[in-house]
Amino acid sequence: MIRKNLKTITMMLAFLTILISVVILSSTIAVAHSSMKETSPRGNTTLDKSPSTIEIWFQDPVVIHADSIKVLGINGNELPTGKTQLDPNDAGHVISRLGQELAPGKYKVKINVVAQDGFVIEEEFSFSINKSEQAEIEELTLEKSNISDGKILQESPKQIELWFNQPAEVTAFGIFDDNYRPVTTELPVIDSENPKHIVIPLTERLSSGTHQITWYASPITQSTTPIQSDRVGVFYFAVDEFSSMTPIGNNRQAIDTSTFDFSLGLKQVAYWFTFIGYSVIFGVAWFDFIILKKHMKKPQRYRLLGLFSLLSLIGTILLIIDHRQDLSGLSAKNFVSIKFVWIPLVQLLLVSIGIGIKKIRPLLFGLALILWPFIIGHASYPRYGGYLTMIIAAIHVLAVGIWMGGLVALIAKPKFQDSKQWFKSIGPSFSRWAFVSVLLIVFSGTWMTVEFLPSYSFQSLIESEWGRSLLIKILMFLVIVTLGFFQRKAIKKMSSEYTHSFFKRVRTEIIYGMIILFLAASLVAANPSAAEQGVYRETTKQELDLNVKISPLEMGLNTITLKFENNLKITNVKVELSMPPNWRIENNAFRVNENTYKLTGNLLHASGTINMKVKVMMANGKEILIPYRVVVPGEVRFNE
Repeated sequence: MIRKNLKTITMMLAFLTILISVVILSSTIAVAHSSMKETSPRGNTTLDKSPSTIEIWFQDPVVIHADSIKVLGINGNELPTGKTQLDPNDAGHVISRLGQELAPGKYKVKINVVAQDGFVIEEEFSFSINKSEQAEIEELTLEKSNISDGKILQESPKQIELWFNQPAEVTAFGIFDDNYRPVTTELPVIDSENPKHIVIPLTERLSSGTHQITWYASPITQSTTPIQSDRVGVFYFAVDEFSSMTPIGNNRQAIDTSTFDFSLGLKQVAYWFTFIGYSVIFGVAWFDFIILKKHMKKPQRYRLLGLFSLLSLIGTILLIIDHRQDLSGLSAKNFVSIKFVWIPLVQLLLVSIGIGIKKIRPLLFGLALILWPFIIGHASYPRYGGYLTMIIAAIHVLAVGIWMGGLVALIAKPKFQDSKQWFKSIGPSFSRWAFVSVLLIVFSGTWMTVEFLPSYSFQSLIESEWGRSLLIKILMFLVIVTLGFFQRKAIKKMSSEYTHSFFKRVRTEIIYGMIILFLAASLVAANPSAAEQGVYRETTKQELDLNVKISPLEMGLNTITLKFENNLKITNVKVELSMPPNWRIENNAFRVNENTYKLTGNLLHASGTINMKVKVMMANGKEILIPYRVVVPGEVRFNE
């Protein structure tokens, strides 16, 4: 009865684990896993003359192809460009030379490159070239106001005054207090003596704390006819003291339950099948060559190898189909030349040769298995450790293969073999190897997790597919380690009483192993940056000691605190935030005490990697630029 209940509980636990995994795991799979740092020309800019090249800078190296950069004209027609190339000194810098001088007009650049883990990055941006007769038309800019950005006033102003670089009309204007409540104002009035000067009277006294001003304006001719589209500007000031801008109520957004919906993507299924197939065939071949060879004269696993080789073939075909869908515009020759296509074909070739040549079968199957870190996963990214992490990843997959394939081979004993005798002769040897494999899996898995996720919070984990997959995978692995403890205990007993329970636990381990491999496929298909949050200094040059804190580090309203370690003669601090190709803002920081500056407002506008530049103006006139990379957690990634 106890054994029966144990079996029932074990199967229910396995079923519930699968159910929990399906319910919890997010269906959102990031379409690209590397962020774009800069473009030339910049997005949404107007040039006076045609550029000679289109250049894109990515955070990580990328793989390019013939159609990686396309330039489209006004009518959507593709313009001729030279061969797209990578900078020999920077594999994340893509360069395409234009085949002709571009005429005045608006142009769109379409980008299609492949990240190091096989995911396709698709981006686009636009730029314009002025007509010769329009070259003298200036872009509308705000030159000054009676309230400076980042200024703390001693008393509430009676009106807001704006001076533009040309006659303008303010089409919309708003002031918001630190709780994001609007402040009542009168309508903007154009100064009759100076049409560049706009006055907005206030109808109430402003409360203490930080305020945001948002304006929309258009340049006008003497006939007051708008000649350009609206320009928008945002700046901040404070009355009496600085305060963080926070809406009434909780600023933190509730977890969107829709992100917990689950759907199985083609790439994820392909990864799962190939993980299982290549791991098991290597593990079975290794089991026969290392363990079974000592106990049987002619160990054979033809049917077993054939079954899991077929699974590898199906997974590889699905993976190539998925890549073909992403790169449908490429010719067959260019498509096959990409490493994410030809390496899987090499893997299949190695497996095919290995099935026919028994003596070197484990070697060939092992080579096919360790090729995976070169084309999938995140180990190949330089920022995650590069070749060293790829070696660790290779150790990880080999250890998983020995463990997973060994379990399958162990339970698939020859029909003529007595279970008790099989258990006594094979069990102890495999147990020792399995123990070593577990140690290697723990070491390599921990290494890669630390590399992939240098900074995080519990909320950033549970709100991302990568983080949830990781947490469930760790939980499942702990369950398997517990089962392994009972297995070693059963081996030490070496009695028929424990033989039956030993094989039951092996079957349970295989079930959990399949689930873990599914979670591994989810980790590869998901973006670890979605679970990451952090602020990283991008230079080792330490002209100034500066501590940066962003609270909360998420989309929405934020406060950036800049604390300089020493008393310095600083006249002004500016912060530029950008996400190429199109978004860029710059604001002055509030000086709240001798060494501390702060900004507040809707500063982190989206999940993803944001470039931040702290510009420090010293009293001697020297400007010091300190670059940072801000990673905002969230599943919907912009520019990645």
